[in-house]
Amino acid sequence: MKKQVKQWLKYAEVDLLSAEKLLYDENLIQSVTFHSHQTVEKSFKALLENKNIRIPKTHDLERLYGLILKERIKLKLDEDILAQINDVYVDSRYPGDAGLIPQGIPSMEKAKEFFEAAKDVYKKVLNLVSG
Repeated sequence: MKKQVKQWLKYAEVDLLSAEKLLYDENLIQSVTFHSHQTVEKSFKALLENKNIRIPKTHDLERLYGLILKERIKLKLDEDILAQINDVYVDSRYPGDAGLIPQGIPSMEKAKEFFEAAKDVYKKVLNLVSG
């Protein structure tokens, strides 16, 4: 495995572990959604790096996933949950909207769903680049 791929995956793993540690504190839901997004983003970038595809400077998960699909990389994901994680990313870091989804601040249940989706992406990407 290339050094850069390992680095992307290591950073993705750190974000995943951070989200997991914060998962059961209702005051930290926005941080869980942020770290879940970061896990997915860095996992996607590891996969693109592994395939020698130029990584765009973007945090947009849908754009990154589109590049993965365009390259015919076999990574099957729930695009609806991916879009939801993508929607909360930017606003989760700034007080104006505080990580809002259309229904408001994500619930604990929604944060857990995002975390589980991020963990799934991380594991799938790890298998693809290790295989």
